[in-house]
Amino acid sequence: MGLSDEGRARTAAVTGGLVPAAVRVGDALHCLVWGDDTPPTAVLIHGNGGHAHWWDPLVPALVPGWRLVALDLRGHGESAWTEPPRYRIADFAADVDRVVAALAPPPVVLVGHSMGGRVAAWYAAHHPDVVRALVLIDTRLVDVDPAGAAQWRASVTGKRHGRGYPTRDAALAAFRFVPDEPDVPAAVIADLAHHAVIERARGDWTFRFDRAVLTLDADGAGDLMELLRRIRCPTLVLAGADSWVMDARQRAAVVATIPHAVARVFPGGHHFLVARGREVGDALRAFVDGLPASERGR
Repeated sequence: MGLSDEGRARTAAVTGGLVPAAVRVGDALHCLVWGDDTPPTAVLIHGNGGHAHWWDPLVPALVPGWRLVALDLRGHGESAWTEPPRYRIADFAADVDRVVAALAPPPVVLVGHSMGGRVAAWYAAHHPDVVRALVLIDTRLVDVDPAGAAQWRASVTGKRHGRGYPTRDAALAAFRFVPDEPDVPAAVIADLAHHAVIERARGDWTFRFDRAVLTLDADGAGDLMELLRRIRCPTLVLAGADSWVMDARQRAAVVATIPHAVARVFPGGHHFLVARGREVGDALRAFVDGLPASERGR
């Protein structure tokens, strides 16, 4: 299995020509793999509604030199939907566990954005021998705000399929960042949109992910702040200066709670990583390459 010709071209336009191998873990999970077996290995976990190609903009800063394994979480991208829906944090962490066992012999660098950061923090706290270093990118680790959840999710709660569009071009044109993100390069938008849409039925184009993920209590784990105290690996916290998902107060609380955590702030909002992929990738590389040798290797 591999990318389509257009998919390869869209990805290569963002990664400087580097195209990943597409790999299945079992029947359900789809992953992208860049690089060879040279350590360090980083496992990359996208956010809610995203997919594995959200990491494409960071690839030029990390490959060659790193092995990258980016997974589509269940219900997202080209991974299978669960029946009945099972989208709790322990379910997503089980996906990470399967991918680590199949493609990324530990210890690994675990990187998560948004909801993926919650999964990464949960996994690092429960599997300290597996995670060598942790990177949390603009992730909300406190409990879900009921009013905010209702604003963003009430209209889709209980639904699994999103709106359909009569043509692929119409679906691609409807691609949006939620919340909005300025200054994302056109090539990145085209790449992310291409890998986000699928023809559900003839003449019915839609976005791939299962809306059952969008419950009002999110991943069901609630406030993870106390759990963060169990994380013992070096941790890098990255945030957008204009993001309300991880604002300055939350960022400071996370850094104060996780032992050995440091933070860096980038211009932009919640999705700054796709607007400033090379800079974010450089920050990840500097962080991991700066670790003691015993904490860098795989």
